[in-house]
Amino acid sequence: MRARDEEGQALILALGFLVFFGLVIGAMLSFAEASVLGTERLREQRSTVYAADGATDAAIRIGRVDNTVGAYGDARCQLPGPLAAAPILLTTTATTSDQTAAKVFCTWSPDPLQLDRTVIYTAFVGGTPTPAVRATVTYHDSAGTPPPVDVSWTYCGHDPGVCP
Repeated sequence: MRARDEEGQALILALGFLVFFGLVIGAMLSFAEASVLGTERLREQRSTVYAADGATDAAIRIGRVDNTVGAYGDARCQLPGPLAAAPILLTTTATTSDQTAAKVFCTWSPDPLQLDRTVIYTAFVGGTPTPAVRATVTYHDSAGTPPPVDVSWTYCGHDPGVCP
């Protein structure tokens, strides 16, 4: 036997490469799984936002054509409270390609002397109690037909404090 025998070193190197590449491939698969889950969550979130945006935009357009929507005393946009059990549903819904549905409720400005209508549209998606989108719209009825509008959008997201 020689003092510097090199028998078996190739086996040790091969095992070292196998362990190294096994760890690298395992880490890459873990990142791929996280990416797939993130993509799925993003798709769900976008579907929710698209449905809420579509239904709210439809409600805003209905308000531009029908100047009684959101006017003072409009029965479709009653304020929630002791006199009304819940706001009445404005007849706007939107459904995305993956069947995500959104419904829009509205409330009107309680000022009967205001020349322009201010309507707050709140969209709920899939029967959840948390709103997805809220839009505050001022219809400038005194400026002509259809009235120009000022819209302020709020995306409520998953934080219930944004849109109480």
